[in-house]
Amino acid sequence: MTESEITAALTGLFRELLDNPELELKPADQDRDIAGFDSAKKVHLVLAVEERFAIRLHSREIDTLRSVADWIKVIQAHCTGAA
Repeated sequence: MTESEITAALTGLFRELLDNPELELKPADQDRDIAGFDSAKKVHLVLAVEERFAIRLHSREIDTLRSVADWIKVIQAHCTGAA
C-alpha cells in the first residue's frame, strides 16, 4: 500500500472514531493536534487499524504511535512484511 492509500484509510478511521467527517490528517499531525483524540480513542483506533489492514500491532509498536507518520510507518511495515 502507498502512503496516500494508508493516509486515506486512516483518515476514514479517525473520522469515524472521532465522529468528525471534516477531519483531514497530515503525516506531521501529532496525537495532541487532533481534537478529541485521547488514550481511550487510541485503543479503539489500534483495534480498527488491525481489522482494516488485517495486521496485528505489537505493544512496542503501539508505544511509538505519536503522529500520523508513525501510524503510516508501522502499517507500511506490516503490509510489506517488514514488521
